[in-house]
Amino acid sequence: MSKKNNNMKNTLILLTGLFLLTDLVFTQTKPGNGDAEFTAFLAKLDAAQVELQNGKAEAFKAIWSKADDITLSGGFGGTVEKGWASISKRLDWVGANFAKGTNKIDRLVKNHGDKFGYVVQLEHIDFIVPDSGKAATKDYRVTMIFRREKDGWRLIHRQADSQMTKQAPQ
Repeated sequence: MSKKNNNMKNTLILLTGLFLLTDLVFTQTKPGNGDAEFTAFLAKLDAAQVELQNGKAEAFKAIWSKADDITLSGGFGGTVEKGWASISKRLDWVGANFAKGTNKIDRLVKNHGDKFGYVVQLEHIDFIVPDSGKAATKDYRVTMIFRREKDGWRLIHRQADSQMTKQAPQ
């Protein structure tokens, strides 16, 4: 098995394990259960994404955990990035590919427990491609997983893809 396939397999195993443990880790989001803190974090995340879509990666990078076990499977494709050093470089590259961006986020699900949280959402992004000056649009299905660390909620995994149309196997 190639290293790329092995990395993807390991990432899928990790994500499957996290979701199988949902009943053990997550509690219902209720007032008084940290929901206001989690909601405030998501507002900060949304604002940081707009910054990224305007070519400024720093605010979005600040949302991420700096741990070695974080992963990013970005909407522009390519390999699954693992660890802060790789993800930081990738986010700088992503920011350099956006200008004058706006987005619409349709958050389908949000949930959190004491230590972990997640969202599933649709993102519609309008932006200018810096190199060409041409208007562009991207639509993504997104899953993000968060972990509460010493300094608050941090993003530990983001999966974005543009497979918005259901297609049967060929």
